[in-house]
Amino acid sequence: MSNGVENVASANKRLTPLDRNRELSPLRRAYNMTRCCLYWIPVSAFPAPAGEKQWLMEFFDRFIPLVKEQCGARAELFLQYKTVVDVMEVFQKTAMEFAPILGVSRRPGAALRPSPTSKELAPFADKVLRGESPDFKEFVPDYCYWFHRKLEKRQRKEFLGYGGLSMIFLKADPKTTPPELPFTETFRKKNPIFQMMDVDGFIAGAYSLMDAFHPKSKEMFAADLKDDPRYPGIVFVLPLLSAADFFGRPAEECESWFQLFDVYVNESPADKGILVALKEDMEEQLVQLLKQMKEDGHRHPAG
Repeated sequence: MSNGVENVASANKRLTPLDRNRELSPLRRAYNMTRCCLYWIPVSAFPAPAGEKQWLMEFFDRFIPLVKEQCGARAELFLQYKTVVDVMEVFQKTAMEFAPILGVSRRPGAALRPSPTSKELAPFADKVLRGESPDFKEFVPDYCYWFHRKLEKRQRKEFLGYGGLSMIFLKADPKTTPPELPFTETFRKKNPIFQMMDVDGFIAGAYSLMDAFHPKSKEMFAADLKDDPRYPGIVFVLPLLSAADFFGRPAEECESWFQLFDVYVNESPADKGILVALKEDMEEQLVQLLKQMKEDGHRHPAG
């Protein structure tokens, strides 16, 4: 169990009742959490070992359709900017396909980091002059990218397991439904533009920018930044949550998060795993999902 969850959970309470422990394995549920249904999936290290990533891919291959079936919600994927630095080559190669849009992620109660001063940057300039490669991550605000092209499985395949991928599950917004294109199948086959690019996908991606998630997320997670000169340029704000936030933040604040999304998934290096938080209880469905995975031969390396 991760130290992050253990530290915030009561020492004299069992996090997962014994009778469900084996059924949910490798997931662990925080049963003393009443604000939502909170689970933890262990990851031994980031980047995740190949066997663990393979299991996680299979789990989310099944979990994402389950959420859509149970809640009518779709997955939207985000990648932390600080993680992009570690996977820059793949990120650049897939940028045209995935169409990442830059936004902000915020830890509850944390200020948006100002630009570094010349005094702070001086030691890094010295390293550059010496031919070294300094790590600027500590000076970078918690920016993140939203993949507005709906290719979640491909995006998971490329970026899951590096410690910076998040998913939120949103209900459909009617404003994001594009009009039906008045082109016959014969016309599509003859016109080269349809062979060169995914026209329908491009238009769907453009309409997704009209999702109420964007202004609503700013209102919920950046209301204190309205006087900040950077505020008008912020497209969206993604909450960056750890187990300590679910247990330590005020109950009203935690419950308000689920006014924005139905399910929240976050790779959390601080918790040594992945957090899965659900607005509605889906334990029975998860038990069946995990049981079927084991029957199909997909066993987590941890046992």
